[in-house]
Amino acid sequence: MTQPAREGDGVARGYLQLCSDLRFHRATMLAFEEATGLAADGYWIEARPGGAPSWADNTRAARLAHRRGAVYMGWAAHGDECLGFPGDSNDRIGDRLVSTLRKRAEEFPKATHIGLFAHGGEVHVITPGRG
Repeated sequence: MTQPAREGDGVARGYLQLCSDLRFHRATMLAFEEATGLAADGYWIEARPGGAPSWADNTRAARLAHRRGAVYMGWAAHGDECLGFPGDSNDRIGDRLVSTLRKRAEEFPKATHIGLFAHGGEVHVITPGRG
């Protein structure tokens, strides 16, 4: 049985906020695990339609994960008809994700931030470039 996360125990952990869409959530989680090297039980998740761009502010779960040792923080969304943003194009949702990624990187400056945008059958990893 996996032990609960403890602050300061030296184990790298992560947090991933993503869309709950059944077409993309597992592929997004696998891409996050590959990008970070974390095991499937090495990070917290939070999901709802629209993914990371659907939350206006950082969430209690994100703050809890960060306090509990999340050094990798993933912010994800997908195109190809997201029910969280009905009618929005892939470009528009991608722009929302980049904006969210930059904002969360400022809010949690000590973590490594990873953006994940799924569309066209692939999950694309992006970083919060400045500018």
